[in-house]
Amino acid sequence: MSNVRVRMAPSPTGNLHLGTAYTTLFNYLFAKKNQGKFILRIEDTDKERSKIEFEENILNGLKWLGLIWDEGPFRQSERLENYQKEAQKLVAEGKAYHCFCTKEDLDKEREDRQELNLPLVYSGKCRHLSTEDIKTNLDMGKPAAIRFKMPEDRGVISFEDLIHGKISFDSLLLGDMVILRSNQMPLYNFSVVVDDVDMQITHVLRGDDHLSNTPKQIVLFEALGAKVPEFAHWPSILNPDRIGKLSKRNNATSIDDYKKLGFLSEAIVNYLALLGWTFPEEKEIMSLTEMEKEFDLKKMRLSPAAFNMEKFEWINGEYIRKLSEEELLKRLQV
Repeated sequence: MSNVRVRMAPSPTGNLHLGTAYTTLFNYLFAKKNQGKFILRIEDTDKERSKIEFEENILNGLKWLGLIWDEGPFRQSERLENYQKEAQKLVAEGKAYHCFCTKEDLDKEREDRQELNLPLVYSGKCRHLSTEDIKTNLDMGKPAAIRFKMPEDRGVISFEDLIHGKISFDSLLLGDMVILRSNQMPLYNFSVVVDDVDMQITHVLRGDDHLSNTPKQIVLFEALGAKVPEFAHWPSILNPDRIGKLSKRNNATSIDDYKKLGFLSEAIVNYLALLGWTFPEEKEIMSLTEMEKEFDLKKMRLSPAAFNMEKFEWINGEYIRKLSEEELLKRLQV
């Protein structure tokens, strides 16, 4: 497989956690296995929650784990003009439109549609405004978001997931999505597609919590005249009781937490890989270098694995026993 380009795009709204490391690991392995490039992006457009100290923690944590990127990090906050330009281009091409609906308008519309048992998507009210009405509203300085115009004849949106096979969505349940807020800030699904196009991403590999975003992103790739990348989605890590995704309420989830508890970086990488991927020859211990050679996306687990501290500690013990006393002392002082 040539010219493979994958990306990881964490949000600096907290320290590096197991879930982010988990997804980063498999993107990294896929790139290495296919002699491709692994790109790191920082999704920092949430100005209130994004912090530079969180970004530094994520970058340092990935380096500590050995998951080194080939390009980046690129920051979305430095690319705002790109998103605004592409949104205006879609408007000029008739693929998007200005929406002047207020929050109150949208809340009322949502209530009305709920009572009528209609899909809870935007009705398209502003889609049919005349050119004169749009110009008048803009000249008056009325706040306007930009919505993507979902093609009315699009029907079913299907794609071949590299792990799950064919997956289909009804475009009527998506509606005309906002791609640019009235404050000129991009929405997630739009910014990520613009970035993927600009950075020539060939494969989007991520957790199945992003599955519902995929059809929205596919139509945006098409509207921008770009090649749609291949997609793969895998299950999230579950809490030990198998109820819900791994969460802070039930376990430590920060990589720093486990570092302080004495877990080695090699053990963390090994355990995360074991949770999502079936090692060859039923192995349970495998170095990152070995994984780079052996990784096979088709061997990703279809069923979610539950976090198991006992297993995690056993793997850590295996790595600790391989260290000399001098090396162990050095590691514990970090």
